[in-house]
Amino acid sequence: MKEIYHDIFIGNERDYYEIQRENNWAVLHCCKHPFHCQFVGYRGNLPSTHPDYALKRIENEMALNLVDMDRFSENYLNFNRDMFTTAFSFLDEYRLQGYKILIHCNQGESRAPTIGLLYIARLGTFEYADFDTSVQKLRKMYPAYMPKRNIFLTVKSLWRDFVQNSAEEVNT
Repeated sequence: MKEIYHDIFIGNERDYYEIQRENNWAVLHCCKHPFHCQFVGYRGNLPSTHPDYALKRIENEMALNLVDMDRFSENYLNFNRDMFTTAFSFLDEYRLQGYKILIHCNQGESRAPTIGLLYIARLGTFEYADFDTSVQKLRKMYPAYMPKRNIFLTVKSLWRDFVQNSAEEVNT
C-alpha cells in the first residue's frame, strides 16, 4: 500500500484485508471479482439492466464492476464516466470527513493506480498537467504501476472531463 496524496492510498486486495476492520477508512474496490460480486450477490455476469450493475455502495465501501483487460472500446466511455463520477463523489464525501482512502484492485498494478491517478489529478496534485506527464509522475510515486490497455485508454479519453474541466471551474 502506498500513499499517493495526503490520506489517499493505492493498494491491492491484501492491503484491504489488513485495514478492513479499522473504522477510519473508506474503500473503493476497483474490481468485479470478488468485491462487486459479493456486494451485489451474484456469480458470473450480471444483467446490464440490474440497478447495481455499475457499482454498489455499502456504508464506507464502494465496489465497481470493473474488469481489467487489454482490449479497449470507446463504447464504454459514457458508462465509465458515470461510474467514475459517482465513485469520486463517494471518495470526496469520506475524504472531506477526514477518512483515509484506500483505492485498490486485485493486484494493485492497473485499475486502482489508474483511477487513483485520475482522482488525485482532479484534486490538483499535478497542477492540471496533461495526461502523459501525470502518468510519468505517478510512475515515480508508484513504481508498481503497470496499466492494462483498457483502463489506461479509458482514463486518457476521459482526462479532459475530469481534470482539465475541473481546473477551468477552479480557476473561474
